[in-house]
Amino acid sequence: MPWLGIKKLALVPLYRPHAIPPDVIPNNWSNLILERMLFYIDPRYPSYDRSLRAYIHAASSGLADFDCTVLPMQTFDQQNVLPGDLDPILGASLRAQGFDCAALVMLGGVGAGTSAGFWVRFVMAEDTGVWAMEFMHSLTGFADLYPFGGNMDNFDEMDSSNATHPSAYTKRAIKWIDPNTVVQHSQRANDYTLHYIGLKQPPPYGRYAAVQIGTSAPYLMVEARRKVDQWDINIPSEGVIVYRVQTTDPLGHAQNATAPVLRLTPTALLPGQSIVTPENLAVSVTGTATTGYTVLVDNRNLPFVSGQLLVYRDFTRNGTGDVDTPGVIGLGGWQSYTKLWCDGTGAIYAVDTQGRLLFYRDTHRDGTGELVSPAVIGLGGWQNMKFVFSGDPGIIYAVNQQGQLLFNRDNTQNGTGDVDTPSVIGLGGWQQFIHLFYGGNGIIYAVNPQGQLLFYRDRTRNGTGDVDTPSVIGLGGWQQFGQLFSGGNGVIYAVNQQGQLLFYRDNNQDGTGDVDTPSIIGLGGWQSMKFLFNGGVIGNEGIIYAVPA
Repeated sequence: MPWLGIKKLALVPLYRPHAIPPDVIPNNWSNLILERMLFYIDPRYPSYDRSLRAYIHAASSGLADFDCTVLPMQTFDQQNVLPGDLDPILGASLRAQGFDCAALVMLGGVGAGTSAGFWVRFVMAEDTGVWAMEFMHSLTGFADLYPFGGNMDNFDEMDSSNATHPSAYTKRAIKWIDPNTVVQHSQRANDYTLHYIGLKQPPPYGRYAAVQIGTSAPYLMVEARRKVDQWDINIPSEGVIVYRVQTTDPLGHAQNATAPVLRLTPTALLPGQSIVTPENLAVSVTGTATTGYTVLVDNRNLPFVSGQLLVYRDFTRNGTGDVDTPGVIGLGGWQSYTKLWCDGTGAIYAVDTQGRLLFYRDTHRDGTGELVSPAVIGLGGWQNMKFVFSGDPGIIYAVNQQGQLLFNRDNTQNGTGDVDTPSVIGLGGWQQFIHLFYGGNGIIYAVNPQGQLLFYRDRTRNGTGDVDTPSVIGLGGWQQFGQLFSGGNGVIYAVNQQGQLLFYRDNNQDGTGDVDTPSIIGLGGWQSMKFLFNGGVIGNEGIIYAVPA
């Protein structure tokens, strides 16, 4: 049931002549009740109107209002007066007069707030939040959100009764926001701009009150909160909250002894922070907007699409397990680059179709966040290189059209400067290789036309010397692989013709031995990747970046 427009409210002061402790009738009680309803200065908030009307107007964005009448005081000689106890006396008359709800306004201590259909009850000592909650129960039918461990706290009036804004879930249910302003996330990954739910709704064009992930309960809701007004100054934290709706009841009633709504972010997320839920849904706060936050939502249960930048993790790095379920950190267009690689510390380099060298930074390195707005650090000509790949952080190797191995240095590694003026550290013949990639500690692996895996060492790693005289550490067949790259510390990944991801180990890392006998760590589909490259190691986990063609 929506609370839209003007509702007619009756307020009945109730005196109990033998109450324990005694009811003390205040002077001008009717005026005090009207004050609480229409214009109220709470001593705790001396700068604001904390009346019920001010709260309802703000929470509903002006969609809800009321007319109220304080009736003559009633006397009821009973210690515990239930909300409906006066219905036999007044109920029929009040309904006939067109009242939508009637409230018993009592004296005594807090904890009296309750609702029972047409009738509600609260005491003068309870603040605006309790009065609001009970009227909202009666006029909308919306339930309490705190049973069974519900933890929305001050992020929803219907959990805390502290006169904070209801969540987007609650506001949508009682028609205080347009359902169309809650966007349904239906694709693999997309970004959204959220409008603080405490601001006047609807949001400006191109922004949303919330994001819903999933079409039926349980589903997730994502919304932005900030202390934007006198009501939301009491929210626990500012940022983006993620919560799970666990009931199919349209008005929030609990089912199966389960909390109707469960918050998954103990503290609201700020830019640069993210959550991956047990449902394998990732929400990353990527930035701020004038009236909210920008978020990237990634449903990892859905297939990725062409041109997205993906992050996989090899959790074991020992040739066991299955490397799958990537996170999306680039929404599209990454397949347009001619070259793409990482230095192993989160610096991602790309060469665009104009031949410029671009710099991105993956600050999370966990499959969350979003990479946008690269810096240009090489002005042109990089498209002419047959191979380009990182060495140690800041080192970029390239092979030019003459077959020379070049050594470049990104001195800043922060997206500034111009990477130019390479030195030659391989005199020729490097263009012949089928694969060429860095293995860490100065190691450069190569696959020659005969399919052998070769081991080179850049001993100086400063742009001097001549990298030559390789040793053979793989006897043949390496030319068959569609993708071949290192995971560092002797780990070599390969994609075979069946699309499986293979794991090799160069146990010696000194140019001796035979690298053979791989294990399978990716069951299929890896041949569809245009780019596949090492992202370094965090703890014991290997990072692999990929871009589907």
